[in-house]
Amino acid sequence: MHVNINEFHMAFYAAALLVSFTIFMQSIIQKRTDRAHNLAFIVMVCIVMANSVTEMISEFVRPYLATSDACVFVDDVCHILYFVFHCLIAPMFFFYELCLTDAIKKRKDIQVILFSVPIIFMELLVLSNPLTHLLYDHSPSGRFERGPAEYVLYVISAVYIFHTIACIFRFWNAMTFKKRLSLICFLGVVLLGLVVQLVYPDIRCELFAEALGILGIMLLMENEDDRIEAVTGIYNRRGLEIDLDMTIKLGLHCDILSLRITDVGTSLRSIGLTNINNLTNDIAEYLKTKIQRFYIYNIDPSQFIILLGDREQEENQRRYRKLFRNYEPMVSIDELAEDILERFKGNWNMGKTKTSLNPVIIKANIPENFKTVEEVFFFIDSPLPKKLDKQVLDKDDLGYLLRRTEVENAIHRGMAGGGFEVYYQPVYELNSKKLYGAEALLRLHDKELGPVFPDEFIPVIEQMGLIDDVDNMVLGKVCEFIESGIPTNAGMQTLNVNLSMIQCMQKGFVNRINQIVDGYSIDKHMITFEITESVGADDYMKLGEIITELKGSGYQFAMDDYGTGYSNIQSIFSLDFDVVKIDKSILWAAEKGELGMTILTNSINMIRQMKKKIVVEGVETESQIHLLEQLGVDYQQGFYFSKPIPKEDFIREILGVKD
Repeated sequence: MHVNINEFHMAFYAAALLVSFTIFMQSIIQKRTDRAHNLAFIVMVCIVMANSVTEMISEFVRPYLATSDACVFVDDVCHILYFVFHCLIAPMFFFYELCLTDAIKKRKDIQVILFSVPIIFMELLVLSNPLTHLLYDHSPSGRFERGPAEYVLYVISAVYIFHTIACIFRFWNAMTFKKRLSLICFLGVVLLGLVVQLVYPDIRCELFAEALGILGIMLLMENEDDRIEAVTGIYNRRGLEIDLDMTIKLGLHCDILSLRITDVGTSLRSIGLTNINNLTNDIAEYLKTKIQRFYIYNIDPSQFIILLGDREQEENQRRYRKLFRNYEPMVSIDELAEDILERFKGNWNMGKTKTSLNPVIIKANIPENFKTVEEVFFFIDSPLPKKLDKQVLDKDDLGYLLRRTEVENAIHRGMAGGGFEVYYQPVYELNSKKLYGAEALLRLHDKELGPVFPDEFIPVIEQMGLIDDVDNMVLGKVCEFIESGIPTNAGMQTLNVNLSMIQCMQKGFVNRINQIVDGYSIDKHMITFEITESVGADDYMKLGEIITELKGSGYQFAMDDYGTGYSNIQSIFSLDFDVVKIDKSILWAAEKGELGMTILTNSINMIRQMKKKIVVEGVETESQIHLLEQLGVDYQQGFYFSKPIPKEDFIREILGVKD
């Protein structure tokens, strides 16, 4: 016997099942299952999948209803299950929206009860239908007939939708554009499918519309690729910005824990980016053992931020998550700080070796310490005070942020009013004692703060994005001094200008340097660029190309601070330096013991065999000069000859030396 199954209906149900199953698998594969709104989203997807299956089974048995009691029973079961699941869509979407906007944290127990009562009522209506037939019934011919209770379900669902829309508009300013678009698209598509099916009952497109709406949410909202740090799998700076904006606009209280690792920068320059990424991932994995990943943010390799909401607010949300899985009790910011410091007493993997790291933990609070997102990021981006006598800074220890603000203002005043000045420290030939050159050093004199030292204002300049402007200014001042003819007339062979990796690795760096220098009538051989930091193995090739190109134009290059954590032997072998400047710590150690003398002697012998000139920094005594004469270095620099001094004083000094 030929059976007529409505293929048009089956196509809609199959499409809804295929779309929802794909969304479900994508969520599982991407591991988007640990936040409350993730779980609510998955529940909505499962509802659409279950309803699609029940409708397909019902459609399949419908031709047999007039001849088979078993098919009637299966059809009844499918309809009951359909309504059991489907009447949860609107409440679950309301719950999803509350979790997405963090409004759930403000819900009280009485609100939870009021939220649940209509759901219980709807489910009782559905489950009692075999006795009451108020929801639906079948005509003698087996045709499905709606009952008055079905319209009650639609009215209750409409109430949930109304509250969802009201909540969207209430927290409109607290949501990003993507969240607004996602929620509105879901509502629009679902309501369109519902209206079409009500007006044209033979077009069974409601479930398919719901699947499409959920697909839109997944693409626009559940997809967090732009917020997730690829290396660690935790949230990045953009994710922190979004969550802070939501927290502040909702008026929520939040503790902030900043974990700063003070020696990662030095490690980056010595072991390379790959090993630093591995180290960062190890730290992230440890933090995830102490608290859920969605509370953790990786700002850069040296800093992690952890947001801990108000305990009462967090417990409100935690009650909902406990419906799905067990979670660890909420940890306090003080307990977390103690655990982290304890872990950092041990070693971490740094490439093929193990090393200890120096952490500093800073605790703050929203809104007690910060009231805007900008204030929080100002705190995050501010360098730590140079002299710290403890590893944990509390809310009362944030006075250094005021100093950071003052330094920023001083930098702006210096850029506008000439507060920056280039000082010069002379470099002398060892044997002849003649003036060889000088190192240009930037100083800041502010009318309000007085002298501000480079180790304080340089990091702030870099974070303010002004480093290019300042570097251009210094190079221009040096070129102007060379063009005056005074250095040449004084017998100087070069003036040294410091460069950093931030400058060298920028696109167009070589052209920018040449453009500045070409504006002056000078010999490029008179400029020696000093590079302080060494780099990771991946960057040697690029830096080597930059040095080679600039040397081809006539410039010279010097490695600065050899023997410290900033420079290493690999740099000497990999990069074409003309001069190596040995750090003062090596010289001073040589006077204190045999080991220090061995290091200094071997360093000088190795550099000499590589045919590079040698400058020793930090010369302050006659005995040091005699030692360097015995070791046969080329040049010397230090306070014995002169401190860094303003240009006018330097001119008087070098002219006096010449005379």
